[in-house]
This record gives sequence, C-alpha cells and structure tokens, in this order.
Amino acid sequence: MKIKLFFLILFSLLISFSEVRSESITDTSLKTITDKELCNVDKTKYFWIIYDNVCPYCVESKEHIKALDWQGKFKFLSFRDPITYKMFPHLKKEECEKDIHMVTPTGEVLAGYEVFRKIIDNLTATKLLNPLLNNDVAEVKLKEIYEKLVKERSCYYSMSETCPLKKH
Repeated sequence: MKIKLFFLILFSLLISFSEVRSESITDTSLKTITDKELCNVDKTKYFWIIYDNVCPYCVESKEHIKALDWQGKFKFLSFRDPITYKMFPHLKKEECEKDIHMVTPTGEVLAGYEVFRKIIDNLTATKLLNPLLNNDVAEVKLKEIYEKLVKERSCYYSMSETCPLKKH
C-alpha cells in the first residue's frame, strides 16, 4: 500500500510540475518545414515517438512528455502522417496504429511498454528518480500505469458513449 501511495504521489508531482512548466515555455520553433527537410533531419539525435494524434489521451500524454523533456530529446510523429513512413520506411502503419512506437537514436524500434519505459529512463525530470524506479516492484507498478493508458485509448475508440474521453 505504501508503494502505491509513493507512485501516486510521484506521478502527481511530475504531472503538476509539467503543467506549471509547460505554461512558462514558449515554442520558438513553430516554423513550417517541408517533407524533404523533415526527412533530412538527423534521426540519430532524437527519440522519435510515433503516436496517435487523434486520441485526446495520447495528445495529453504527449504534452506532458514535452513539458518534462527539458533537453529536447523527444520528437513526435503521428502514425497517420505519411511523412512518418518516408522518414522511417521500415515501420508499418498497421503496427503503429495498434500501439505506440519509438525509433531510438541508434535506430532501434520499440513498441508498447518498452516505449513507456524508455521515455521514463530518458526524461530529464524522471531520470533523477531512476534509481528508485529500477526494481521489480516499481516495474510492476509502471506496467500497471501503462496498461491504464492503453485501456483509456481503447475506451476512446470503443463504441461506448460511457468513455469519459468521449466528452472532450
């Protein structure tokens, strides 16, 4: 019970801090770039997260990650955008539609919980907590959190009107 409380407090603090920080950050890189320029971006500099830009829960998660990404390590691409597959021709849209994917700076492709774990391990804000998050108990709790995220996304796409995300 104490461990659950610890994780609840930990993630609440991180989310609260990210909301405050995101309000104070202005994005100066709003320049529109062409497909060709995007394809020529140094892919080995960033962790490329392939996500669902229509799901409100996914978009909100993206904003939290961006707010905690103080070093600018993460870039986001929609699995719906054809440029994603021009940049990373080895990715399959059908697979990216099913689950979150990531292409690491080394070119490794991760999916599902592996992406969630890689984000936690590489965000500046959570990196400080990694010694506390690298054990079996923490891993179980992190997997539970990830499964909740997946459930929320599934809820959004289900036909049920009882999903709280449908109200967005």
